[in-house]
Amino acid sequence: MHWIRWTLVLGWFLLIFSLLYDPITPYFTDPSNLASPFRLKPELNFDPEQCVKIREACIIQDPYAMGALIWWAMIVPAGIFILLVFGHEFWRRICPLSFLSQIPRALGIQRRRYVSDPVTGEVRSELVTIGERSWLGRNHLYVQAVLFIIGLGVRILLINSDRVALFIFLVFSIFCAVLVGYLYAGKSWCNYFCPMAPVQSVYTGPRALFGSQAHLAPKPAITQSMCRTVDAATGLEQSACVSCKMPCIDIDAEKTYWAEFNKPGRRLVQYGYLGMVIAFYLYYFLYAGNWDYYFTGLWTHEAEQVANILDIGFFIYGHAIPIPKLIAVFITFAVLVTITFSLGIMLEKLYRRHRIWRGYVTSAQQAQHVIFTLFTITSFWTFFAYGARPWINRMPPAFVLSVNAVIIAVGAMWMFRTFGRTHAQYNRESMAVSLRKQLQKLNIDSALLDGRSLEELSADEVYTLVKVLPEFSQKVRLEVYAGIVQDILEQNLTDVSGSLDFCRKLRQELQVKEADHFTAIEAIAASHPEVLISAYARQSPAQVHNAKTLAITAAKQVDAQVSHPTTAHSKPSPNSRKRRN
Repeated sequence: MHWIRWTLVLGWFLLIFSLLYDPITPYFTDPSNLASPFRLKPELNFDPEQCVKIREACIIQDPYAMGALIWWAMIVPAGIFILLVFGHEFWRRICPLSFLSQIPRALGIQRRRYVSDPVTGEVRSELVTIGERSWLGRNHLYVQAVLFIIGLGVRILLINSDRVALFIFLVFSIFCAVLVGYLYAGKSWCNYFCPMAPVQSVYTGPRALFGSQAHLAPKPAITQSMCRTVDAATGLEQSACVSCKMPCIDIDAEKTYWAEFNKPGRRLVQYGYLGMVIAFYLYYFLYAGNWDYYFTGLWTHEAEQVANILDIGFFIYGHAIPIPKLIAVFITFAVLVTITFSLGIMLEKLYRRHRIWRGYVTSAQQAQHVIFTLFTITSFWTFFAYGARPWINRMPPAFVLSVNAVIIAVGAMWMFRTFGRTHAQYNRESMAVSLRKQLQKLNIDSALLDGRSLEELSADEVYTLVKVLPEFSQKVRLEVYAGIVQDILEQNLTDVSGSLDFCRKLRQELQVKEADHFTAIEAIAASHPEVLISAYARQSPAQVHNAKTLAITAAKQVDAQVSHPTTAHSKPSPNSRKRRN
């Protein structure tokens, strides 16, 4: 992977350098090169009926370097296709900016801070991370969405065709990624700053078409695109995660998808992104007054793009609207994002009402997931109705039809796999992995399973098996339950405070009391104290060293409360449950 990444990065550097010096690609756009599909047709410069116009003026086109066309019409659409088909995990492992942001870590020069351990008072240095409860940790989706809109506006105004401006923009992006990699540990650039991160969330959804399912992987495992390094002694990969974000899309994309449903900015990103896509491509028509300006790719080599930043911004059906282009671009984005965001909220409510009218109870989360799915696939198909067309439409008709068929097919398959997916299914599948592990200890007769193994059973069948097995004594049930609780904590499916509610359905299936949950936590605290470190805590050697002391202290407090005579026989109040957690 390092060789692959370095190859991609060097190719990226070559493309960036070509923006300043490119003696090769102008040959492919030369009118005399009859073999090139990218050649400029001479009649476009001399025939008023066939020339490409901005408003009512024909634009004279000369042979041009194709660096901007390659970047905007080939590489960017390829990235969008990869996200929906192969997934976030594939893209993060080949993204040059993600790779370059890790240079400070590789050189061992990341910023550190000194903190005092609350238990021992020992002062130690640790890498700096962005706290989940910090302002940026809570609102990074808003920040990334604003940066994304600004980036799209800058594209239209400055860097679509001005190669020097594009060179500066790309170099500045690399500098920012490396700087963030120095200031903060982990993949902080990808998770909190990169404007493409929300786009990755939109197109990946709960899982990409060919993405792996991290929650089904045997534990412990280095899943998806999580940070990793190679052990020099064994030559094997090992985790290099510093918990810069929990839950982390690089560890389990679907867990992150469900966990961030109510995060500030999540709806704006999902519903607003469709508005951004429509606004971006629609503006070419609103500015030039025709679609030829976009589909011929003139915008990738338009002369004096920067000088026209204050030009007339709207020209609609022969009527110029005297609003400067600098303002008109962002008006277009604001209007379309507002429309699609409002439409998404309205469709959620209408879908729930429709389901209730049909006699089905649908949660707000599931309604939101359904509309998320519809907006994602609409964005994907809308994007490829325009994205990459300046070069695809120059190819033979058979190639164009093949591309169209692939786009429609992969989009339809992704929607089919995603539409009916539920959070409950994910939780049940996640817990079934641990449940199978505990059932294997019972040596169940394969005749009871119709000759199948436990691994061949679906998650629902595993749960049914647990309910009907007569051999399940109360002692065995408690042992199985404690083992599952330990597994889900180790997998970071939930933290200690949320484990009581997370395992409620499982307790019903196993006929285990609520008080038994705290007994299981106490046993885990004594045998595996490191498991009880909160998933949101920053794990450092000092914290791991003191984990046992902290966990046993907490377990004693839990034990003092669950040993109260009424604990096991009465339903606890919400306040007592909080104290117990």
